[in-house]
Amino acid sequence: MGTERVLAKARKLAKRLADKIDELSDSLEDLELEFAMLVKTIDKLESKQGSTKAVASDVQIDVSIDVQEDDDFDVTNTSAPSAKVRRKF
Repeated sequence: MGTERVLAKARKLAKRLADKIDELSDSLEDLELEFAMLVKTIDKLESKQGSTKAVASDVQIDVSIDVQEDDDFDVTNTSAPSAKVRRKF
């Protein structure tokens, strides 16, 4: 029964991580859209001013996530305190 418990905890952790990855991915997409709009606004304002400054608006963001599934992983209690105990002499 110990294996079943570890497997259940691992599945729960995997689900939580998948949810966080989806949330972060959505946030990243929103930031990319806002960034593109900001760069476009800057370009429009500079073109209206007639400035001759070169603007680096060719910024590309690579949003590829490599997910590797490992069959063997270490399930440890990461919430356990790891503080060192001081000895009084």
